[in-house]
Amino acid sequence: MFEIRIHGRGGQGVVTAAELLAAAAFAEGKYAQAFPSFGSERTGAPVVSFCRLDDKPIRVREPVMHPDVLIIQDPTLLHQVNVFEGAGQDALLLINSARPVAELGIGEFTGKLRPGAVLTVPATELAQQHVGRPVPNAALLGGFAALSGAVSIESVVAAISDRFGGQIGAGNVAAASAAYASVVSQRGQPAPSRAGDRRTGTRHGAIRLSSGGRIGQIEGSRGVADAVALCRPEVICAYPISPQTHIVEALAAKVKSGELAPCEFINVESEFAAMSVAIGASAAGARAYTATASQGLLYMAEALYNASGLGLPIVMTVANRAIGAPINIWNDHSDAMSQRDCGWIQLYAETNQEALDLHIQAFRLAEEVSLPVMVCMDGFVLTHAHERLEVPSQEQVDRFLPGYEPRQVLDPDDPVSIGAMVGPEAFTEVRYLAHARQGQALELIPAVAAAFAGEFGRDSGGLVRHYRTQDADTIVVALGSVLGTIKDTIDELRADGMRIGALGITSFRPFPLAAVRAGLGAARRVVVLERALAVGIGGIVAANVRMALSQPAPAQLAPTQLAPTQPLPAQPLHQSASAGDMPHSYTVIAGLGGRAITKASLRELFIRAAADELEPLTFLDLNTGLIDAELSRAAATRRSGPAAENMLRDLGAVASGIG
Repeated sequence: MFEIRIHGRGGQGVVTAAELLAAAAFAEGKYAQAFPSFGSERTGAPVVSFCRLDDKPIRVREPVMHPDVLIIQDPTLLHQVNVFEGAGQDALLLINSARPVAELGIGEFTGKLRPGAVLTVPATELAQQHVGRPVPNAALLGGFAALSGAVSIESVVAAISDRFGGQIGAGNVAAASAAYASVVSQRGQPAPSRAGDRRTGTRHGAIRLSSGGRIGQIEGSRGVADAVALCRPEVICAYPISPQTHIVEALAAKVKSGELAPCEFINVESEFAAMSVAIGASAAGARAYTATASQGLLYMAEALYNASGLGLPIVMTVANRAIGAPINIWNDHSDAMSQRDCGWIQLYAETNQEALDLHIQAFRLAEEVSLPVMVCMDGFVLTHAHERLEVPSQEQVDRFLPGYEPRQVLDPDDPVSIGAMVGPEAFTEVRYLAHARQGQALELIPAVAAAFAGEFGRDSGGLVRHYRTQDADTIVVALGSVLGTIKDTIDELRADGMRIGALGITSFRPFPLAAVRAGLGAARRVVVLERALAVGIGGIVAANVRMALSQPAPAQLAPTQLAPTQPLPAQPLHQSASAGDMPHSYTVIAGLGGRAITKASLRELFIRAAADELEPLTFLDLNTGLIDAELSRAAATRRSGPAAENMLRDLGAVASGIG
């Protein structure tokens, strides 16, 4: 794997640079992953983006901690942010500067590198000359091609032309070509090529499939928007909130262009209004979709219960993001976990391909069981990551997803009340039916996933996913994108002789008690890694896992058992497992507020778990010194000030760190 980290400032095209690099690599037949790490969302603030290139699928989701190449788009960062963090002696360094390296004051780092490993390119001047704007990203990519040989200048030029076109595209191509020539001149020759043969194809080298679908280098949000569009929604309503925004922007553009006719996109004044519109549309017989994140999901809370209580098959994307205060725009699962008991089905995606696929499955599942579905995908980590995705054809989706036939509908010609008052005489039965439908979903989720695999030729969804668990003494349980990093860590530990595996949970609601219990098998210990915290008690997922281990799942209700003419079966009683039969269980809180979950940290964690050295509740990479300092401050003075700001001041933080 070849890893690149790009440092710059907001407005310099740092994120676009990684995306263009990934597109160039994809066009040469490589697997590529590009994603950002934003700081404060303002022009001029430090921004980092990452890119990975490989000849096989890329699973890891940690930031690039040990880059093979560093690209510095703004030389003022050299002495403000630790841009060299994690870079080894074999790293290559390309800096946007018209000054020679010796004048930049970074000899303490560059002196450790090989001769010729550090070069400067006047990328801002080249961009100003050829584009008329001081945006150095495209020029630096030309220099990168000459310095590293990881992609060809031809593929870089094609990616720039595909992205921009016209005079802007031509100017950026000229700047990139000039930077390439500058690096070749400094080196005496371009770096040995690691590039593959460039494919012919459509935009960004997209591959057209015989099925009518396509494979392309696509942002996760855009892939989800494509999937939702293929499901032929009739009403889309949303209020923008990061990191959900790109999804609804793409869908709004499709509606405006007529591509989704007769779909209506309704702009609303809040997330509560968005869910209210979706409820009204679904009750009137329309296929409805919305998306949100973080505080937006909380603002919907009352309406979420209404949607599920009314049995309306709305599909919603939750771009998982932390909940403030303090304000945090980065990823964890606090938002969706806070609404775990609101009656919605919750499905968690490990990859962007699975996020795309789950949305197609979600509409079918929601409409068959008459319950709303949340598809949860990690904010920024997935929503803003560009990688290889297969987008099916409209014909394939039409075969898989029948037209919407509502079980209940508001019709002026046949008046009926929905959601009317229900008193004590029937309210328990109403809630039981909601619970029974979730039980029915446990049967339908794997069936829908199997039908999807039959139509589209790939496995996605289901209840749980096993990874090397068959002989594992230690099994790690997790949800979402962190599973990729966990799998890579497991492979390394397996190579060292450790018997360890992973169980990924896709369906968190309904929770698959029986599948989890079976999946954990004869493991001696279970480590539940979760990206949310139940303050005052600890783990949320862990509590559900312990329930699965302590007793068998209750008998599930088959679809026929929900027919109104048949009595509902009584639930059988079960004996709980004895404490001696249960594996050691550890809860690990990790990745809160977007903190990176790295392979290095996971490796140490899993080794300690295998030795039974973990505390029952562990916080991964917790800075105990920072905590102790704040507790001491609070004990010393009554008016100690806001804790979050105090800790940032202790850290001396001027920008978000790499991990």
